Amino acid sequence: MTPKTAYHHGDLRKALLDAADKVLQTQGLQGFTLRACARAAGVSHTAPKHHFGDVRGLLRALAERGFEHLVERLRMELSLAGTQLEAQMFATAKAYVEFAQTYPEHFRIMFRSDLIDFDMQAPPDAVLETFTELTNVILRQRGDAPIAVQDVIADKPAALVNDIILGWCHVHGYAHLALEGQLTMIAEDGQLGHLEQSARRLSQLIQGL
Repeated sequence: MTPKTAYHHGDLRKALLDAADKVLQTQGLQGFTLRACARAAGVSHTAPKHHFGDVRGLLRALAERGFEHLVERLRMELSLAGTQLEAQMFATAKAYVEFAQTYPEHFRIMFRSDLIDFDMQAPPDAVLETFTELTNVILRQRGDAPIAVQDVIADKPAALVNDIILGWCHVHGYAHLALEGQLTMIAEDGQLGHLEQSARRLSQLIQGL
């Protein structure tokens, strides 16, 4: 399909996102420009600006894609974990770490407020769905009923917020440290085992065991 035909069929935006994905993964943020993405897509250098406005707009769209990948991986791992609470906590951490390893450049930009300006009162669906999955893992640990996506931004009791922070800091912090090579005190082939042990301890803590 030529760029002109793709545009005619409304596929140019997706083609640009696909190209931008490759640029981000291969060249990182330092090599990420609208021109590089246009060149990778084989279209005019003005095309990305027409669809995304500027580099921040294109990065925002890529961050949304990142959250889509992350929530898919979370749901897959949680489905394999079944109803065992400690296994669910480990599945959440494992999904997070594997996502960061598979999409390292996406992971690095998704939570940077200086680059990605999501409205957190009305974030993209994939962001809400990701946070809902993480929140529901914590709720189940506590013996509480899960919530629906539309309820995730609602005010929550301080004790629940504390547990959510514990869980999120654990999975995100471990993923970030592992990605940046900061877990040198753990042999590489033993990192998954340590992740499982720490996830199980955190699960027991939140359950009050």
